[in-house]
Amino acid sequence: MRPKSSHGAPVGLDHPGGRLARLRQPPGPPGDTGGGSAAQPGSAGAPSELTAPAILCRDCLHPVTRPEERIEVEGSHRHTFANPHGIVFEIGCFRTAPGCSRVGPRSEEFAWFAGHSWQVGLCAACLVHLGWHFASPGGGDFYGLILERLIDKD
Repeated sequence: MRPKSSHGAPVGLDHPGGRLARLRQPPGPPGDTGGGSAAQPGSAGAPSELTAPAILCRDCLHPVTRPEERIEVEGSHRHTFANPHGIVFEIGCFRTAPGCSRVGPRSEEFAWFAGHSWQVGLCAACLVHLGWHFASPGGGDFYGLILERLIDKD
């Protein structure tokens, strides 16, 4: 049964009480059953590592990676690619991205980096698409993150 608004109308997926909104809730502290909210950067309950330089999700300010994780792949940190639908992405390459969750199956179709398969990467907190994780059979995996979906926190 779908939740109802205060006026009795069905609540849509993107309504604050809807299913999608609940799925996009950032996780609370360990042991939380979903009633609390996660600490936001700069709040009294925020982890101390948030005071260090970080690269954050533009949508929810969740820490995704760190500036020192930037790497060059095929001679550059930044790359511009278009997917098969013609959507152009400018990505930056990062060694690790703990705040980016890999989802779905790996694919070798339309791989932007020769010899690499890719997997979609979402913000671990708000589920916005942040980019891709690339991996090759011989090692050398990395994240290609969409630069316009990130912000630097100094």
